[in-house]
Order: sequence, then structure tokens, then C-alpha cells
Amino acid sequence: MHTPIRNLAILVSICGTFLACNSGEEAVKKSENEVLAIHDEVMPKIDDIMKLKKQLKQRISSLDSLKASGSAAATLRTDEEKEQATRLVSDLTIADSLMMNWMSHYNGDTLAKLSSEEALNYLSAQKDQITDVKKRVTTSIEQSRQFLGKP
Repeated sequence: MHTPIRNLAILVSICGTFLACNSGEEAVKKSENEVLAIHDEVMPKIDDIMKLKKQLKQRISSLDSLKASGSAAATLRTDEEKEQATRLVSDLTIADSLMMNWMSHYNGDTLAKLSSEEALNYLSAQKDQITDVKKRVTTSIEQSRQFLGKP
């Protein structure tokens, strides 16, 4: 006893459900791609962090040598420069740790097990976190390069 109108209503309902699920999956995939694009932009900068940390530590060493042979005014300037270099090494270390921490906690494998809404909420939070990591990495690299007199 299915009437054509009832059959049409069932068909429209099924199609609507399918399209809603499909657009939800597309939104999740798009959001995930945005998060991973930020990660992919930041990841190569980890090499820069390691190189800059090494250069800053070498600079600290050379400042220690310079301090041993300098005047009181030169010693004060050397101490200030060493303090700044030490802070920059710390900033680079923190930026690197934030990236490694984000990567170890990102759980893209579970997205398929979540509803579209839950997955989008998770990805939104992850995008905020990786964007913060990007800012910290970029800022620490820029400040270190400026201190070292490199472009």
C-alpha cells in the first residue's frame, strides 16, 4: 500500500540523508586537509630550528671566551648578549617541543569513528593548536636569525 507520494517522500528522505552524510564527510576531509597543510608548512622549519640552536650555542661559547679577555663594559655587553642568546635557544627548544607534542597527540586515524560534527570540532581545535605552533616556530626562527644577523 505504498502510494507514489509516499514512495517519493521516502526516496527524498534517503537522498537527503545520503547528501548530508556526504557533505559532512567532505567538510571533515577539507578541514583535515587544512590542518595537515599547516603541519606540512611548519615541519621543514624544524631543521632551521636545529641549525639555529647550534649557531646560538656556538655564539654563547664565543661570548664566554670573549668575556674572559674583556673590560668591565665589554663584559656587561657580553653578558647581555649571552642572556639574549640563551633565551633564544630556549624559545627555539619550546617551539620544537610544541611541534613534536602536537604531532604525537594528533589522532587523525580516529576521525572516521567520530560523527561529522565531532570530527569537525576536533579538527577545529587541532587547527588552532597547529596555528599556534606555527606562530611560535616562525617567531623564534625570525628572532634568532635577526640576533645572528642572518636573513
